[in-house]
Amino acid sequence: MVGRGRGGFFVSKRGLTLLEIIGGLALFSILTAVALPGLTTLLPAYRLRSSARQLQSELHKIKMQAVSENVGFQLSFEEGAADYSILRDNSPWTTKPLPEGIEILKTGRISFSPHGTAGGDRVRLRNAQSACRQVVVSSTGRIRVCKPANCNETC
Repeated sequence: MVGRGRGGFFVSKRGLTLLEIIGGLALFSILTAVALPGLTTLLPAYRLRSSARQLQSELHKIKMQAVSENVGFQLSFEEGAADYSILRDNSPWTTKPLPEGIEILKTGRISFSPHGTAGGDRVRLRNAQSACRQVVVSSTGRIRVCKPANCNETC
């Protein structure tokens, strides 16, 4: 039975036919095939942003631990590494990995005193597509993430 629907179109009251379902699946498959390559290029950029935020969060955490435990903490990182180390009072405490495809561009160490002040420095991260993010720590202890114009510049 066919009747007039709300929008003026004829609508079957029995449901969809097999041909309509196959047509809908074909359309969905084509749209997915077109969108999928775009999604795979977004993944490395997401990993880079996520890594920078993870590092920023870790720095906030060790800054607070330095103050609460009244002892110095450091975050140590090496060029080309896929991980970083956290030191408590200059002794190794833990090592944390970065996501796959993310590397550190510059060797350094960021220190936090028991007073919450920091030895200002920056961690430079790069993904496989050569996009970069920097986690910047000022001497006052402010921690921020920024995107430089290129990997060798500061922001």
